[in-house]
Amino acid sequence: MSDTYTYHANGKLLLTGEYLILHGAKGIALPLKVGQYLKVTDEKDSGILDWNASYDNRVWFSCKLNPRDYSVLETNDPEKAETLSRIFKTIRHLNPDFQTKTGISFKTVLDANPDWGFGSSSTLISLMAQYSEVDPFRLNELVFNGSGFDIACATVKGPIFYTKNQPVLPVRLDYPFYDQLFLVYSGKKMKTHSDVNAFLEKGKVSKQLIEEGSALADTFSSCRDQKEFDSLIRRHEELIGYLLGKTPVKKEYFSDFQGEIKSLGAWGGDFYLVSSPLPFSEVQRYFGNKGLTILFHWKDLILNR
Repeated sequence: MSDTYTYHANGKLLLTGEYLILHGAKGIALPLKVGQYLKVTDEKDSGILDWNASYDNRVWFSCKLNPRDYSVLETNDPEKAETLSRIFKTIRHLNPDFQTKTGISFKTVLDANPDWGFGSSSTLISLMAQYSEVDPFRLNELVFNGSGFDIACATVKGPIFYTKNQPVLPVRLDYPFYDQLFLVYSGKKMKTHSDVNAFLEKGKVSKQLIEEGSALADTFSSCRDQKEFDSLIRRHEELIGYLLGKTPVKKEYFSDFQGEIKSLGAWGGDFYLVSSPLPFSEVQRYFGNKGLTILFHWKDLILNR
């Protein structure tokens, strides 16, 4: 009889601190009600490690690895397969006693489209760390060199303050106006790994910018008025725009919109946070006319137990 083990990790969004968090600023990170599951089954000895990743009842990535050295034997996506191979090799580096049986089967299931940027990679790191009992932050650092906020989101029950290499602190976001907050998919999946590396190569960020980013996280957490919240969005967009030398997304693409729009995570890609006095139907109509048809209420997506 085969043994089966199941693991779960939350998806993520970053409310404040994009890029600055890589240099030690405090940010607000949001775990999501959607994430990824991993089922590991010890099956008959087939001499291979079999991996299948699915979403919406369809396999979107498959791979067969050599269970002894984790070399790629067969796959439908060589780039993803090499990343998976690197994860297994890094786990063995962190835990030399780690072994995978020949004939073992791994099946992952995503709750949300992998193109949406909710953390298909970070949830995978968390799941594999849970399975192999290694430090997920160390595994993430060695494989992806990210800030780690997404790893922290994978196993918490609500929004958090996140500062790199510091203890995670829970934060209550009691926004009385959360019915007027929406999340819109930009239609562009950003490659966070390359985006992060490109930013880090630019060098140091001033202490003043880091401190202002941290202060904004505090103010976002205590805000209870939508007009103040909108002004915080504008200030945050100006700050990150100045840091990156880019135009804030509302000014560039949605200047006629009644409300404020904030990039989340990799700037200008993945999801936007929208704060507006307009009803959902009108927000939906506005972005639909721009070709952006995937829209959520804040409360339907953000995990806040």
